[in-house]
Amino acid sequence: MRAKIDVNIHDTHIGIWQDDAHDETFRSEVFGTLIRGMRGRGWHVHEDPEIRRRFHILNSSHRLAARGNMRASIEIAGRCIKVEFWAQTWPIDNRNGRRYDFRKLQRLDYLDRLRFCLEARRIVAWLETIAPVTVKQDTPNATAMERIEKRYAESWHRDKVLGRPTWSGDYNRQSQDGALLEHGQTVWFPDRKGRIVRGTAYYNINNMWWVVAGGELHNEGCHSLMTAPPADLRKKRNERGRRSKLERKLALAIERMDFQRAELIKNILFGGEPAFMIWARDHSAYYRSQYSGYTTDRIRAGKYTRAEAERECRRVPHELEMVCPDGTHVRFDKAAA
Repeated sequence: MRAKIDVNIHDTHIGIWQDDAHDETFRSEVFGTLIRGMRGRGWHVHEDPEIRRRFHILNSSHRLAARGNMRASIEIAGRCIKVEFWAQTWPIDNRNGRRYDFRKLQRLDYLDRLRFCLEARRIVAWLETIAPVTVKQDTPNATAMERIEKRYAESWHRDKVLGRPTWSGDYNRQSQDGALLEHGQTVWFPDRKGRIVRGTAYYNINNMWWVVAGGELHNEGCHSLMTAPPADLRKKRNERGRRSKLERKLALAIERMDFQRAELIKNILFGGEPAFMIWARDHSAYYRSQYSGYTTDRIRAGKYTRAEAERECRRVPHELEMVCPDGTHVRFDKAAA
């Protein structure tokens, strides 16, 4: 019998942890057998092409799987195996793909949700045949407060007197407006769409706080929380999302050769200013929008004002170059710059 295994199931994520960190058979007997078992149940398991291209040394530790509309990633790191499921059926919300969306279980179609639950039960049932297994799983119908209490009960960082974790310094509870947060106080914060939401904050860990708002549970950093309502509650705080969306529309207009619309969107974004790009020499690619990710496609490259591009390039001058509207590359690591 193997060393004890802990299985943590959260949303569509299955984490498999083994007590013995020095077990050399964990990869072959657990990771390898898990993959063979999924193949036997009809999953097509193959290499992750992105990992193979960019991090070849990690290729043997990462796999992707597909079965019908369902997709899964399987990876091993030390004594931990992570399996995450998603589907190709819901509308794309995250521009990096459905794999990176939150709340995947809610997004799954009814039948795909049942398929995930069945696959999770099969994995746990197999693990129980090779080792003592402890399973921790979210309760789908639990209230937000019940979920917080459950996390407190399971936390290794719980203060024995308080019955919950506590902060180690004021930097873990400094709010966006400079005040110090208190456990159980009312806070305001922008949701994923930029709308201001009011809720009650409860300390989680490090600088993260649970916020119960409208019956939903949010996990927010202290620097995104406000202790007083902002002046204009109706104003959306979604500048980053708005700009990224406009830049995607700009790229689409250029691809379609709709230059009149492209000019209109460019003026909305930058007014009369010219648009610059940022070239990363270490990746041989352009920055994407909002300094997030890379691309070799000039059309889909992020667009920046001269001040934005120059500030970022001067921050890492040995790696970055500013690309002018005429295609000229400007470097800032030279004495003449």
